[in-house]
Amino acid sequence: MAMVVKNNMTAVNTLNILNKNSSALSKSLQKVSSGMKINSAADDASGYAISERMRVQIRSLDQANQNTQNGSSMMKVAEGAVSSTVEILKTLKEKAVNAANDSNTDSDRQTIQKELDQSIDQINDNANVTFNGKYLVDGSKNTIGKATYTALSNQSLKEGTTGETKLTDLAARNGDSLEIHDTDKVTVSYVQGGKTYSTTFNVKDAKTGEIATLQDIFNKAEDIDKDSEIFANDANANVMKAEGKTDTQIATAKTTIINKKATVDDKLTELKRTGTAADAKAALDEAVKGLKGALEAYNATQTDSAKDVSAANLAALAQDDYFTGLENVAASGVYTNISGDTGVTNAMKAVSDAMSAWNGTGYASGASATNLSKSGSDAAAGSAEKAQYDYDTALADYRTNGGKAHLLTGSQVGYAASDDAVYTASGQKAITVTANTAGIGGQISGFNISITDSQGNVKKSANAALDAFGETIRAQNKSDDNAISLQVGASANQSIKVGLTDMRAEALGLQGADGTKLNISTQTKANAAINVLDNAIQKALDQQTTIGSVESRLEYTSSNLTTASENVQASESTIRDADMAKEMMQYTKNNVLLQAAQSMLAQANQSSSNVLSLLQ
Repeated sequence: MAMVVKNNMTAVNTLNILNKNSSALSKSLQKVSSGMKINSAADDASGYAISERMRVQIRSLDQANQNTQNGSSMMKVAEGAVSSTVEILKTLKEKAVNAANDSNTDSDRQTIQKELDQSIDQINDNANVTFNGKYLVDGSKNTIGKATYTALSNQSLKEGTTGETKLTDLAARNGDSLEIHDTDKVTVSYVQGGKTYSTTFNVKDAKTGEIATLQDIFNKAEDIDKDSEIFANDANANVMKAEGKTDTQIATAKTTIINKKATVDDKLTELKRTGTAADAKAALDEAVKGLKGALEAYNATQTDSAKDVSAANLAALAQDDYFTGLENVAASGVYTNISGDTGVTNAMKAVSDAMSAWNGTGYASGASATNLSKSGSDAAAGSAEKAQYDYDTALADYRTNGGKAHLLTGSQVGYAASDDAVYTASGQKAITVTANTAGIGGQISGFNISITDSQGNVKKSANAALDAFGETIRAQNKSDDNAISLQVGASANQSIKVGLTDMRAEALGLQGADGTKLNISTQTKANAAINVLDNAIQKALDQQTTIGSVESRLEYTSSNLTTASENVQASESTIRDADMAKEMMQYTKNNVLLQAAQSMLAQANQSSSNVLSLLQ
């Protein structure tokens, strides 16, 4: 090799090798210090991109897991509120059973009522529980759905039973007769808007001799409050749809019933047009009762039978048609003898004043004040009685021809908020009665039927079958999609939606919109309250089941997310983490090579100095 001084190629070549070794050592130092074999895209462009995507997924999975745990905490808060409500309802059921026992006095029941009122207020407090400022079980987090109608179904009666089945022919599901006799009495009660309605009637009508049917039970219940419609009738689109009627059939039937109802409403408007007739008539009723009492007191002081007012005439005074009673008493010819009796005279004046007040309402203008001053009465019934008669007649026609409660007899009991058909759990036929109005405001909280014999003894076997109307569809208000959405995945729409229903006292049927609370002040009302509380407990337990199932699912979800994050982390580690043993070996090698290159560069730099020996 030529001896040169300008370009020491040996040194240049050694320097290049030194630089390469220095760069390799630098990379080895970076890998060893970071623990990763890919520290930048320059190390492995595709591996770096894959690794970064995996890191994004890992962080997303970890956040989803955190979301899951937060969601679980939220559900635990909701469950705590509902669990408290369930405990309260257990206590209320206990109190209602206690109040239904006639060992309690009215004062005792009032004391129990106070406790019940406070407990209902606490249920409302429970419904206002919040998590991070969000109300959970006040109905504001419901799923999307239409307003639903309360449906009460009975599967304890023999299949094939219809509304026209006579009570004396009713049989249990197994075919055994309920042994209801025509001498028995039926007490039917229901709770709506926190108020309890009840009536009692004979299985055999004393006037017509007809045997009551299953349909009559609901007709009588409906007639407790003639101004309202509690049970769905033939015009209700919900029940007609459940029976498979077409839209045309539904529209036609609805028009027919609406026209009949309009007639009833017109008669009712006529009857109540002044707003004072009912009060005036009530005052007259009281006045006549007072006259009856005064006459009875007078009779008790008399010994001459010719001066007595007959028992038949006194009985007539107690009847609704007291005009006849007044006339009969007036016709008995005793007023000349008793006109000096202060009690009777005052009572007669009270009747006269009450009749004058009633005349002032414009309904009984034919009644004669002169005749009334003698405790007599105009023979004409007056326009008020005629208006009442017209109203009763129109209402009876409406009840008979479509306005009566409509009973479903198939396996379908109605429609859920999702508009999906709802059937009995067993798929077998049932007797179902539906609320006439959708939503919480129209719900029937409880329905109770009791059969007693002529001696007043409860017929338990018959009651067990007849009183088995359980809630198959819960009343809910129309709701937008307000359900809670828990993001539990790393990708869009990987979420769990949770709809929490309304757990306020009104939604549970324990309170009306006006604040009226479930009443247990009498044995009958307490008995009706038992069924209401059974339904309320079922609603609360359904909600608790929903929350519990979501909590369980969130636990599985959290476990799955943890596993997924771990597996992706392992995959990312394979791509990016350094094999420290291998990297240390590389580091040692590069370090030795760097030192060797440095030594050789020194030697190469010395080679140029040999040229100086030629100059000596």
